[in-house]
Amino acid sequence: MSSIEWDEIYRTRRLDAVPWHSGQPDRRLVQLINQKRIPKGRVLDMCSGDGTNSIYLASKGFDVFGVDISGTAVRIARQRCEKRSVFCAYEVGDVLSLTPRKKFDFVFDRGCFHHMSGDDKPRYVSTVKRLLRPSGKFFLLCFSDKNPPYKKNLSKEDIRGYFGHDFRIHFIRDSVHREPPRGTKRYLYASFMELAGKP
Repeated sequence: MSSIEWDEIYRTRRLDAVPWHSGQPDRRLVQLINQKRIPKGRVLDMCSGDGTNSIYLASKGFDVFGVDISGTAVRIARQRCEKRSVFCAYEVGDVLSLTPRKKFDFVFDRGCFHHMSGDDKPRYVSTVKRLLRPSGKFFLLCFSDKNPPYKKNLSKEDIRGYFGHDFRIHFIRDSVHREPPRGTKRYLYASFMELAGKP
């Protein structure tokens, strides 16, 4: 979809009717934080949407930067940060064109990679590599092949194929999101990995 189409969803629907919205941070992200598998530092939330996960990470003491192609989503995320008295730096833009001044310790993606075209997926992997510090952590949530047939589904083999050469993959696990408002199940793979190389 184009940036206009993404933005239209946020402009024309209540937040609780946006299919990928969740009022709570991703449970596997919360587990990783509680297990201290992600050290405090600079975080990039790719396709940050309404900011639920950004806000959670900021509340836990992370320095959070979020980017989304929808200006309306970024405005909503900033408003939600203000209400919760936390700060996240947000930018409207294409994740493949990011040029931050500093690299990140952790990159988080809930639902961005699977929307990339076939040609853009390798560019995405190169972008994550470029944005992460050596041994930086990456957590990916993407549509899985356990959904009904859909062109954006990915298998575990797909994930290993894209990321396995440059990342140490710690796990690929099943996860589920229930889309509002009807609670439709969407099956995801939650993949936690680390950029190969020493600091």
